[in-house]
Amino acid sequence: MKTIFLKVFFLFFVITNACAANHFSNDVVEQRAALEQPSRDNSFLISFYKPTYFLPAYYTVSPYREIYNGTNQQNLKNLEFKFQFSLKVPIIHQIFGYKSILYFAYTQLSYWQAYASSPFFRESNYEPELFLTNKLDLPGFLGWYAKFLNFSLVHQSNGRGGDMERSWNRVVAELILAHNNWSVDLRPWYIIDDSSYREHNQDLYKYLGYGETIIAYKFHNNTLALHLRNICDSGFRRGSEEFTWSFPLTTHLRGYVQLFSGYGQSLIEYNHYTNSAGIGIALNDWV
Repeated sequence: MKTIFLKVFFLFFVITNACAANHFSNDVVEQRAALEQPSRDNSFLISFYKPTYFLPAYYTVSPYREIYNGTNQQNLKNLEFKFQFSLKVPIIHQIFGYKSILYFAYTQLSYWQAYASSPFFRESNYEPELFLTNKLDLPGFLGWYAKFLNFSLVHQSNGRGGDMERSWNRVVAELILAHNNWSVDLRPWYIIDDSSYREHNQDLYKYLGYGETIIAYKFHNNTLALHLRNICDSGFRRGSEEFTWSFPLTTHLRGYVQLFSGYGQSLIEYNHYTNSAGIGIALNDWV
């Protein structure tokens, strides 16, 4: 699977270089910010946050079957239905000036064993988040701009108890950079060492690390994105890579292809290595 990712990564840059001449009039981060402007001006409107997608065909090569031993769940199928929805709503405008907004966001990631004889959800991760976004528009080197500097308080858990509980709290800083069709999202975080974390997830940091990076490129209304986590932190031993490609289907629907390799596909399997691939539809992407 690592070889496949190398080929996909190579194809990623071949396509982007071939399409380099087709720049947008504004960078992709600015375009998305403009689309979200109505929701910023109206506190009663909700907008998308992280990618919202539905993958009816999601195949995992080696599901973490051992973790469910002794539970009442059925044997896991390799093929399942994966979906994520992620929304945000503005709470307070102009906290430190007209370019600062306080948001509440909620993201849920679920793995549904829809093709089992008796369908069930094997894992869901719930992620409420409170974050302050600050628009910068600061020029950098080689045409890059620092577009946003955000700060978040994030809780993520799988809603279980006992030995099956997985949860952690983080303080996250986020710097979003943009240049024409490119965006780079740098998200380092500090893990809050509370009692729940110490009791159930003492080594979670070894696999999920202290940050993530999302690199996205948009061309002809297609979006290629590479989501990297814990790559350098773990010395390239316990990280994860997720590659996505979204493309237009209709005005409001996009085709969505996702490849995953590494640790931490979900919280329950944070220390389990696996490779997966899925296809379906998305309502939005990273840019």
